[in-house]
Amino acid sequence: MTVQPKPDQPTLTVPEGPRHARIHGLGGYRPERVVTNEEIIKFIDSSDEWIQQRSGIKERRFAREDETVIDMAEAAARDAIAMAGITPDQISVVLMATVTHPYQTPAAAPILADRLGTGGPAAFDISAACAGYCYGISLANDMIRAGSAEYVLVVGVEKLSDFTDKHDRGSAFIFGDGAGAAIVGPSDFPGIGPTVWGSDGENWDKIMQKEPWTGLRADMTSEESGAVEWPNFAMQG
Repeated sequence: MTVQPKPDQPTLTVPEGPRHARIHGLGGYRPERVVTNEEIIKFIDSSDEWIQQRSGIKERRFAREDETVIDMAEAAARDAIAMAGITPDQISVVLMATVTHPYQTPAAAPILADRLGTGGPAAFDISAACAGYCYGISLANDMIRAGSAEYVLVVGVEKLSDFTDKHDRGSAFIFGDGAGAAIVGPSDFPGIGPTVWGSDGENWDKIMQKEPWTGLRADMTSEESGAVEWPNFAMQG
């Protein structure tokens, strides 16, 4: 049985998207500073040979102290936009995959969207660590095919040098800094395959931030001279 709306009843208009989506443009950014294994092993009990045998890594890049995830994301995004041959105001959604944006709020994606001159599209961060960029591409594909977006900017960016313990033998040699970006848009042919979703929350403690931010509150709210202020939320108006 099909229920028809009454003549005076408001109805919804549901957008229809294209059948397929694909990547139209790619961009990337690597910081200038090259960090070799020789520099890394000054702080851990390891060797260049050991690192290469187990990871294949010979060097990585570290960003400048004043270089943020948004700076790196912007550089990669502009390259992707140029390659796609679109203008920033054609972007419907900005997805930014990162776990190293140092602020809980605001998210990095709206700030990036503003820098690019996109005109205020939907913009939000994806906190999924290594899987974040892949999640972003899949979400962009679904958004376009559902008709809720025309072009989606997906950026994966990290500044892990800010958060990695250089004395941790298990991780110090793995991580670096940089950004990659993609413009996903409509297509006449399949351009993005099926996504295999998954997570493993049971093993959350195998690679993690050692302590929650709230664990530092006692030290940061001290009234002693030189104490650092706890990073509270604040609102103007």
